[in-house]
Amino acid sequence: MAWPIIRSLPQDQQDGYTFDMGAYNTNLGGNLPAYDKLCNYLPPGPVFTQTLAPGAATVDYNIMNAHQGGCIVYLSLDNQKTWTTIGSDPKCGVYAEAQSKQGSIPVTLPPIPAGATKYNAIIRWTYTANNGGAPNEAFTSCADVVVAANGKNDHNNYLLLSQSESGVLPKDTNNYWDQSCQAGSFQCGADTRFISQCISLAASGSYGGGSSWYQYQCPKGTSCATSGSTAACK
Repeated sequence: MAWPIIRSLPQDQQDGYTFDMGAYNTNLGGNLPAYDKLCNYLPPGPVFTQTLAPGAATVDYNIMNAHQGGCIVYLSLDNQKTWTTIGSDPKCGVYAEAQSKQGSIPVTLPPIPAGATKYNAIIRWTYTANNGGAPNEAFTSCADVVVAANGKNDHNNYLLLSQSESGVLPKDTNNYWDQSCQAGSFQCGADTRFISQCISLAASGSYGGGSSWYQYQCPKGTSCATSGSTAACK
């Protein structure tokens, strides 16, 4: 899933070929983080996506190797205990083998409950291949989001690199690899369509915890700008 912005362990969103892009049911191996496999074992993380609005929205995806099969988008309002289908594309992977494919799936986000002003949710995208595997590979990713009446669902078409390139997002500054950054800090990289935020995650499974820079896109109509010792999407 390319948008909303997904969970990932520090550094994984940059190199892109471990937990985020591995088939959760076949080839992730041992030493997994201690979380639900339906979110690719990744722990809940900060909300990186702009506040969304109830109603019509889209989920963008990138399939690096199309292996037939379809995609389903789910929503959880109870921290991954139960899931409701909010959109699907049964032919998202029907494409020439080993070719990449980008696309969007229309979804509907539920209304805000009476008496509330917003709600927290988890959006999960799942792609199950249908190429005769035993079992077929299944790929999944989750995004932590907030839905509110003043939210917006329009966004830039997510910028993805091709499979032949070395990562999933444009490279940030070398500080991306800094494991000792101050959580809550922001900085701009060379590509101002993106902003980097230093976050802290607890240890889980083989991940020892710590802080690291996460890079994610600024909302539509904004770009990253430095202001003193910090940065913001403006």
